[in-house]
Amino acid sequence: MFKSLIKKVGTLLVMPVLSLNLASAEYYQGQLYYHNPVLVISKINLNQEFYPNDPKQNHVDKNIAMLEGSKLPTVKASNLILAAHSGNSNIAYFKELDKLKINDSIYVYYQDKSYKYVIADIYEVEKTGYVKIKRKQSKTTLTLITCKKGTNKQIVLISYLILTAKTS
Repeated sequence: MFKSLIKKVGTLLVMPVLSLNLASAEYYQGQLYYHNPVLVISKINLNQEFYPNDPKQNHVDKNIAMLEGSKLPTVKASNLILAAHSGNSNIAYFKELDKLKINDSIYVYYQDKSYKYVIADIYEVEKTGYVKIKRKQSKTTLTLITCKKGTNKQIVLISYLILTAKTS
């Protein structure tokens, strides 16, 4: 299980192949607006809403969790840190995270924008309840964390924002 404590160290051009999870989206003044963020990773067929403003739903035992200290991509040079299980259950949203490679794309859809990130670094850490996040502090970052199957390690993916665009 992940703890929320973290030690710090340091115009839409392409749409993903997947259709978006529209559970909490609506049109507002002619634009598609997402109430909750949606994480889309086409390479592993992940298309999942997460709930940063709902303490009952923002937990790895129910959904993808946005960890304490994270900021949504609307904040420049922020770090959106997401964690999820990687096992076999229906809440193992990150079960195929180990298939991702450097330069793969990840999207976050929030409010009326899409945020395209590209993976820049992948590393493993011992599972201790804390993760040292190695990132460029000046860049808007998306960090994904999950357990590595069959080990006492966690996989950490660091990706940087390369494109922000309106969704309509």
